[in-house]
Amino acid sequence: MITNKSLENVDMQLTIDDKIQDFLKSVGKFGSIIIRESPSICTNMSSKKTRQAQISAPYTMQSVNNISVEFNKKLNTLCSWPNGCTITRKGWCIFIDYFDYNEKLVAINAHGKTEFTIKLSNLYYSALDVEVINDNTVAVSTGETYGNRQYRGVIVVDLTDKKVIKFIKLPGETYGIKHDGTSLICCVKDTDLHVISYKDYSVKITTIPNTVVPADSYVTTHADTILFTNPNKNEIVCCFYDGTLAWEFNNDILKTPRGITVDDKGNIFVVGRKSCNVLIISPDGKQYKQILNKENGLNDPHAIFFDKLRNQLLVANGSTDAFLYNIRYL
Repeated sequence: MITNKSLENVDMQLTIDDKIQDFLKSVGKFGSIIIRESPSICTNMSSKKTRQAQISAPYTMQSVNNISVEFNKKLNTLCSWPNGCTITRKGWCIFIDYFDYNEKLVAINAHGKTEFTIKLSNLYYSALDVEVINDNTVAVSTGETYGNRQYRGVIVVDLTDKKVIKFIKLPGETYGIKHDGTSLICCVKDTDLHVISYKDYSVKITTIPNTVVPADSYVTTHADTILFTNPNKNEIVCCFYDGTLAWEFNNDILKTPRGITVDDKGNIFVVGRKSCNVLIISPDGKQYKQILNKENGLNDPHAIFFDKLRNQLLVANGSTDAFLYNIRYL
């Protein structure tokens, strides 16, 4: 340390040039500072307290008791046995008549008038549930096979040309179907749920494990979950896309559940065929409320659909009648 002089003191001396003295005498001030205020371009900045409030604010699930139903209109479906229903962006109510060898698709406008009917009866397949793919196309499941009708899967129907444009074969009787935006989720009897992914009708079919369903099951989706009915067990099952169980709902108030649908908040609406009612079930499966029954005109209800654009609920009996309701949130 002594050798490299790291402990030696260092002195510094400042000498001011004499010319500085003259400069200070001739200059009154070095300059001036002006302060101006203007809006910041960082408009998304928030205070620490604001951030803490945003982080700590929990999501509060709305009680199903705050949801009410208001009758809108009664519809004549022109169907003998409607088993599937949906609503298009135009506001058309679409029904599928599952009556033997007289299967058809019926489109009814917002005024209750029939827009058109498309015959779907075929020697090789039937028609049961319906789901909108886009403004011009719907998918229709084939339901039960009997007699010569051994084609099982999904029919793709063009609403503009009013004809079947494609048939997608599946390994079993196909009942409820749901379009989740990219794929069709299908209830195939005695097997796991089938997923039909397609682009330009190039079809890829996969399955979701631990989701075996019986005949007459229906399905819907919300966010990252799939919900389906099991009429044999009188239950609703909610699972994730990998087949992991989220929850199950089983209550004596719901018997032989069939059609199922959800609103944009994740509330589930389901019809009970034998219990002749419609229930609302909360997104976590813990709350429920009966909103419709025989007193509201229900008679052997089969199909149901929630229109998220208009907050309307469509319920179809197993006969010619269907009912449209407005859903209110308090």
